[in-house]
Amino acid sequence: MRRPRASGLHGSLIAALLAVSALTLAVATVTLLAPLDRRLRADALASLQTAAETSRIEFSEVPRRDVYPGSRRLDRIAHSLRRHTGAEVVIVGSRGHVLVGGRDAIEGVPDAIRAVRQRVTLHEITGDGDAAEAHVALPVRAGKVRLGLDLRRSLAASASAAGAVRRALLPAAAVGFVIAMLFGLLLAHRLVRRLNRLRDTALRVAEGEAGDLQPDMTRDEVGDLARAFATMQRRLREQEEARRTFVATASHELRTPVASLRLMLGLLEEDLAGERPDLEDARDQVMRANAQSERLGMLAATLLDLSRLDAGVPLRSELVRLDETARAVVAEFERPRRRAGPDVRLVAPEATWAIADPGSVAQVLRILLDNAQRFSPAGEPIEVTVTRDGGMAALVVQDSGPGVPAEERDRIFDRFWRGSASEGDTGSGFGLGLAIGTELARRLGGALRLAPSDHGARFVFTLPPAPAAEPETAPPRPRESGRAPHAAPPAAS
Repeated sequence: MRRPRASGLHGSLIAALLAVSALTLAVATVTLLAPLDRRLRADALASLQTAAETSRIEFSEVPRRDVYPGSRRLDRIAHSLRRHTGAEVVIVGSRGHVLVGGRDAIEGVPDAIRAVRQRVTLHEITGDGDAAEAHVALPVRAGKVRLGLDLRRSLAASASAAGAVRRALLPAAAVGFVIAMLFGLLLAHRLVRRLNRLRDTALRVAEGEAGDLQPDMTRDEVGDLARAFATMQRRLREQEEARRTFVATASHELRTPVASLRLMLGLLEEDLAGERPDLEDARDQVMRANAQSERLGMLAATLLDLSRLDAGVPLRSELVRLDETARAVVAEFERPRRRAGPDVRLVAPEATWAIADPGSVAQVLRILLDNAQRFSPAGEPIEVTVTRDGGMAALVVQDSGPGVPAEERDRIFDRFWRGSASEGDTGSGFGLGLAIGTELARRLGGALRLAPSDHGARFVFTLPPAPAAEPETAPPRPRESGRAPHAAPPAAS
């Protein structure tokens, strides 16, 4: 299968990164350069106005006799203002005659006259670009004589500074854009390569090939996606293995009793078709056929339980009195006097409450007792104890059988696993009981484990205990004769 490269994604990532970089640089340029020229002009006008206001102190120290055209005191003040502000200075008297100012400053005379006669302060910026000027005119006093002061300063320097900033910013923006493009290429290539690896592994899994995903330890969204995909891949592999095992084992388990049942029914039909049917042999065939039918029914019930667990059907969660549930299940396994086999004894010294699904608790206990009866010798008791284990409510089933070999202890809870003690025993079950019991215990918030024992096998089934105050106020549960609440048929192990 041809696997196209993710060039479209690579190009889209690069285009998106370049677009974002260009937009960022454009916004930065506009937000910086657009107000820069206005800010420089405003600062120049404010500086010129401050200098003019400050000069009033010097004018106030000039005596009236020194207020005349060509006055050295007024010339010194005008020279100081030119030196500090770089502006052209005009000083006029109250009658409009020029006291200080040459031909270059003649434009300021009208504004100076207006300022002294109307006693107002004028400040404005005129012109654009290199021709722009900052203009300030205000009235001042030399002794008791009112004068008009006009300052005009060219803003060509401010425009030049703004142009210098603009010329420096554009190359810097171009360099930043190139750097962003290079980093974008690197990051996009790395990201697309990781995504390609995920896609290739998904395609191999879809085609049925073995495609183990390399671990991605990067702490980002793609790394999280890779780890989630690896988890999904592992679970799919486990489910596929379980499905294959299930199909193989179920096919084998179904094929054997179905073939036996067909053979027995065929023999029974031949016996009944004869002139003198062998009734004794016919009864034997019917008995065997019934046994195979029961085995098929048990297998079907077990497979249904397994399918419900795999489907995640929710379980109930309520107060369960374990001693009553255990007593009802133990009553189901009581041995009739005419039949040989192990006895089941219940040890429940006190009422023990747990939070669980009563039907599931009874089902797990039936699985454990069914296993114990299969492997316990006749005359040896099976003991069921209701107790507490590490703060959890617990049901303990102890048998007197051969126990579980050390090499099989880790596998007895696997699906379709039947221990060495079951080999050659056609009635030993299907290898699903303990697997179902383990899953039910886990979903109930407890656990099912094999505990150490001096003789036989000892299984401990733990459940979350009920809060201390609730059992005292909980209403008594109705007891059924011989069966636990919501009882299900005993599950085969």
